[in-house]
Amino acid sequence: MNIFILHEEPSTAAKMACDKHIVKMILETAQMMCTVVASYGHSTPYRPTHKKHPCTIWAGQTRANWNWIVEHGMSLCEEYTNRYGKVHKSQRVIEWCAMKHIDLPEHPLTPFAQAMPAKYKNKCAVTAYRSYYHGEKSSFAKWAHGPTPSWWRG
Repeated sequence: MNIFILHEEPSTAAKMACDKHIVKMILETAQMMCTVVASYGHSTPYRPTHKKHPCTIWAGQTRANWNWIVEHGMSLCEEYTNRYGKVHKSQRVIEWCAMKHIDLPEHPLTPFAQAMPAKYKNKCAVTAYRSYYHGEKSSFAKWAHGPTPSWWRG
């Protein structure tokens, strides 16, 4: 469970995700979103999971955080379709969650959760997640179906 904050702008962060994460993170995003929606009493397409995970907690803390994860999830889906020419099965779940009314606090974006080993953490989540990618994801991080981000030195 994670949200790879490779850029502060959610759609740009999605475009920077490696091919494997484009496939995997859509499901994880849908699971986090269902968990937040379920915490407001709604039945959801996916059962709640990882309720105490820092990324799940972050997604449901404020309306701005929720809007960020919604845009990021939809952008991951768009990127998946662009790279693979089909619609990810979890896209409908992200769309469903995005349409549900949940009474989140109307506060600004809070600092992003950093779900990674301590050695990569940084005041800047983008720096932290890019370092984490380099340090832990380089064995599989490839962009065969999309452009390689300029910061990658795989």
